[in-house]
Amino acid sequence: MRPCLETPIDIRGRAFGGPKPLFCIPLVAGEPAELVAQAKIAAALQPDLVEWRADFSHDCSPDALVCAGEILRGALPDPPIVFTLRIKAEGGAREMPPTERRLAIEAVLRSQTVDVVDLELANEPEFLDPLMEIAGRHGVRVILSFHDFKTTPATGALLAKIAAMRSKGADIAKLAVAPNTPEDVLRLLQVTLEARRTYPQLPLAIMSIGALGSITRVAGFLYGSDMAFAVGKEASAPGQIPIQDARTITEMLLRYAS
Repeated sequence: MRPCLETPIDIRGRAFGGPKPLFCIPLVAGEPAELVAQAKIAAALQPDLVEWRADFSHDCSPDALVCAGEILRGALPDPPIVFTLRIKAEGGAREMPPTERRLAIEAVLRSQTVDVVDLELANEPEFLDPLMEIAGRHGVRVILSFHDFKTTPATGALLAKIAAMRSKGADIAKLAVAPNTPEDVLRLLQVTLEARRTYPQLPLAIMSIGALGSITRVAGFLYGSDMAFAVGKEASAPGQIPIQDARTITEMLLRYAS
């Protein structure tokens, strides 16, 4: 049986941490027209959420991103939109000076065109704290995230990351790490279950990336992860599964695990 949150959080009518696993499709467009085209493909697949990877945009100025956000919201009036301007050190598509990046994120938060923002735990407090405060004032939920594209850190280190995210005030805690052995994948599932039991009020998005870790994107729900990323048109990270396949596999796993 899937371990759910004691009290799921509602994001635009989606119960995050409830019995239904949530699938998020990433959009990785360079131009607004391409963003809309990807959004239409995603909408037809009926994802639970859509992630806008704004770091793939050719123009990441505040005005350009606010305009793109308004266009995207018009194209996707229903599903929650996760806004991500990923830092280069954790897999972002571009290098941006911290001040420029902070101003761009702040502008999008104030525009109220998105429902969730993904911010890396590794950001300095002077960067992170004001953005979390602005997000809260504008009704935007915060994912605090940690990514490691080379290794799966020690179990204690991963649990410490989740503890730090909770302490910082994250609405959702996210881990995405790279396995080097099958044991790394199994250990991450154990981390997921332990985190769910330790923090039964904290939504989780925990995944092992790449082909070796792809099982976590469908079986992770059985251990307490609440959201996985799946492919609409293009993947944003290795190991993502097309959403139709991911849903089918997950539904079968949950049916027979009940």
